[in-house]
Amino acid sequence: MDPKDANTLDYLYLLARRWKFIVANLFGVCAVAAVISLLLPEWYRATTVILPPKEEKKGGEFAGFAGALAKLPIPVIRLGEKGSPADIFMGILKSRTVLDSVVSRFNLMKAYDVDTKEEAIRNLEENTTVRKTDEGLISVSVIDKSPQRAADMANAYIEFLDTINRKLGIEWERDRLKFIQEQYDRSVKVLLAAQDSLKTFQTRYYTISLTEQAKATIEAAAELQKEIMGLRISLWSKEASMGPTHPEVEMTKKRIKFREKQLAALISEGSSNPGDSRLFLPLDEIPELQARFFRLHMEVEIQRAIVEFLRQELEKKRIEATPGRIATVQVVDPAVPPQMRAKPKRKLIVVMSGIFSIIFSVFAVLAVEYFHAIKEKGDEDSEKLKRILNEFKWRKGSSSSD
Repeated sequence: MDPKDANTLDYLYLLARRWKFIVANLFGVCAVAAVISLLLPEWYRATTVILPPKEEKKGGEFAGFAGALAKLPIPVIRLGEKGSPADIFMGILKSRTVLDSVVSRFNLMKAYDVDTKEEAIRNLEENTTVRKTDEGLISVSVIDKSPQRAADMANAYIEFLDTINRKLGIEWERDRLKFIQEQYDRSVKVLLAAQDSLKTFQTRYYTISLTEQAKATIEAAAELQKEIMGLRISLWSKEASMGPTHPEVEMTKKRIKFREKQLAALISEGSSNPGDSRLFLPLDEIPELQARFFRLHMEVEIQRAIVEFLRQELEKKRIEATPGRIATVQVVDPAVPPQMRAKPKRKLIVVMSGIFSIIFSVFAVLAVEYFHAIKEKGDEDSEKLKRILNEFKWRKGSSSSD
């Protein structure tokens, strides 16, 4: 058959002539692939699913001092401006600290038959998948030759995540506890000094009664000062967690300045709201001695309110900075020993091997027939092919003689 004149039917005829070879090759390759797949070690995949940490909700910070502080961001570690809490969890799960801990606990150098911990860590990385599910959860999958060990390692990832998260959280709470303690100590000193000044004034000039307007002014000023203190603590937390240039930090600074202006206006003009100009008594309208007493009394009340609040916060932060609290990671599905193997996929191996064997057989048959046709043709191409084959024969003979 001349290759130049051949059509589809000619090729089909050639394949039909060699069908026994093609079928034999197919069964042979599939049999070998099946045997190899049976000899391959079995691997099992265990998966655990956890809830990502909740995003901090943004809200107003002026619904009272306690409400403002309740909305403070309390990140476990510095998030920056792009990383979400879920990304941080995934980063911790992929960290060398966690990988090293898993390798050490399960003696994976021996299990993976490697000489160094670095190799064991690389193998563990290849055998571990950490991802976000379509539902927004975080899944950790581990494959291993032992189904029980695969489940134990997946659960260990979550255990180490919780340990690190709790440790970082405690460190964060201790830092904030230290900051609040410093504010508390400073406020106590200011309160004692204010009380001494008020007592000295009262001893010298006797007690001066305050009008209802003056009392209202003191109460409003105390609330504003408490709110400013809360915003300053909020600013410290945000700068530590988000960075000094974050938009939330800039917004909090503006709110502090706004409240400070209101407080200054209240003290100098008697009202924080122009529409209520006669609700509070301006200091200029109070006699000199009463004005001095008013200022001293206001300072005492403001500092007393701040000290009381900071004392309550200190108690809460001491509890939060104490180890041994509840778990910080919520597990939706703990890993269990899998019943079915993850790999090798024996059916897929056999099927793909069969497909490749058919493709190889078809090309082999067509190639053999093509070269045979050229050889039998007797033209220039035939002579070239003969010289090529003779060249290989000569080299073979030369090798034998050597």
